[in-house]
Amino acid sequence: MINVTAEVLQRIVKTIDDAISMHDKWRDMLQRTLACRLPLPETVFAEDAHRRCAFGQWFYSDANTALRSMPALLEVGELHIAMHSHARKLCKRASGQQAPPPADYDDWLAALARFRSALLDLQHKAAFTLQNVDDLTGALTHHSLLPDLRLVQQKLRASGAYYSLLLVDIDVREVNQTSGREAGDRVLRQSVTGIREALTAADKIYRYGGAEFVICLPGRDRDEAEQIREELLKRIADAAREVVGDAMPAFAIHYSVVSLVPEAYLEELLDRAARSTYTVDI
Repeated sequence: MINVTAEVLQRIVKTIDDAISMHDKWRDMLQRTLACRLPLPETVFAEDAHRRCAFGQWFYSDANTALRSMPALLEVGELHIAMHSHARKLCKRASGQQAPPPADYDDWLAALARFRSALLDLQHKAAFTLQNVDDLTGALTHHSLLPDLRLVQQKLRASGAYYSLLLVDIDVREVNQTSGREAGDRVLRQSVTGIREALTAADKIYRYGGAEFVICLPGRDRDEAEQIREELLKRIADAAREVVGDAMPAFAIHYSVVSLVPEAYLEELLDRAARSTYTVDI
């Protein structure tokens, strides 16, 4: 899973399609140029060639600053640099009268294959996540919650690590009645955006149903989850005020924090947590 919005996921899938096609054409062009001893393009010698291609321009754009910090994107970026570096080395050798050594050519092809494989893997993850992302909020859907948590339980049996769940119910009924359903939807969207900004890459947020969300906090015990909960509730309240402004009616957030343990029955654990909530009035 990739924990970003559906819009970003769609952009990743489309960009990877374009990047694979573009680099395949670039590979074919370079192979033809080398085989036919044609003049080599100047761009291939540039130290920042990885930033000049269409993929590099997208990858290094200011809009992707946060995205580039994700492990999967970091790996793709490093492989992209390596691929262009091998191409530059190969072309420098080929710029003289002698043919480049076979080892340089093999290194370039291997680097290109690794980059292409990483792109396809990232695209698969993005497409899979996209199928499991809530269209309104960008949170993961409830369909994948239980299967994902069962996998976590298997890992917890071996590791014994902490794992906390924060259940949050954002009561937007008054917002819907006074400002319209679109305002209520915007509160949910911006709340999830604010929550995601406060989470780590390993944390996940699921839309459990309606305005209920389950936030998964791996590696955190109950006390740590409570501290995170305070920050997240503040972000939800800020999102509501930003949407509704001075006209904001009475607004409540219901929450519960539970520890996930390997032997827990998930349906019962979540149901009990949903019925044992605290309420914060905003």
